[in-house]
Amino acid sequence: MTIDCIFILIFQFKKMSNKKMGLVILLIVLSLGFFLYQKFIRIDYEPTAYESELIEYFKEVALKSEFDENVNKIIKWRKPMRLYVVTDKNQTYEKQMFFIQNAINSFNTLATDGFKIELSDDFENSNSYLYLCSREKIAKVNPNFYQQLTDNLDDNLSGFVYMEFYWTSYNIYRSSIFIDINDSLVVQESTILEEITQSTGLPNDPESHKNSIFYEHKSDEDINIKEYSDLDKDVIKLLYHPRMKPGLNSKQVERVIMKILKNREIKLSGE
Repeated sequence: MTIDCIFILIFQFKKMSNKKMGLVILLIVLSLGFFLYQKFIRIDYEPTAYESELIEYFKEVALKSEFDENVNKIIKWRKPMRLYVVTDKNQTYEKQMFFIQNAINSFNTLATDGFKIELSDDFENSNSYLYLCSREKIAKVNPNFYQQLTDNLDDNLSGFVYMEFYWTSYNIYRSSIFIDINDSLVVQESTILEEITQSTGLPNDPESHKNSIFYEHKSDEDINIKEYSDLDKDVIKLLYHPRMKPGLNSKQVERVIMKILKNREIKLSGE
């Protein structure tokens, strides 16, 4: 039954007996329920093997967390992330700055909802901070982050990110990133790409894909990744797609992704 038919029935409603009215009401309720199910809940689309893998990996990276209690909701930036790099006095870290700019450029090419990461030279008006400096300096300029760093970071980790978001809207409003400057440049390059990416709302480090920037055991297995895998790229494309709203849960995320895939709203890197 179409919506037009339902409106015709409603127009004729007053002319019917009580028994017929009851039947019409039941028919209208069932028809509206079926219409709403088809339009807003059921997605008539069969994902490919790669797309199914992507959906599960996205939920693993975006809805879970490496350190803190799992939020099980999408968190993301809704305004530009202005990244300020904090260094020790008289240190320029030219190679690290090159890695940072490359990471920003790589990420920005994948977002389609207007979000961008911007490198900032204004400490006060920035909302994200990457610390290329001693831990002593971090303790002075950002005691709260230093405490988080001390509580969560062991000596084997090369980087750490701490995101702050509103629990009412799930919008990220600040992030802090630590990069261990005592590591080799090869390790720092990989760590910079990972931590900048994770600071956008992708906090988990799964164990399933060794070529992913999110792979948990990179340090233990001496794996250094300098660019996104195809799966990484597609995860970022999905998170920063206009349909992907902060606060969505696992089932809602899956429906949104199915709509995006069905309508071919992104070009997947992995297919």
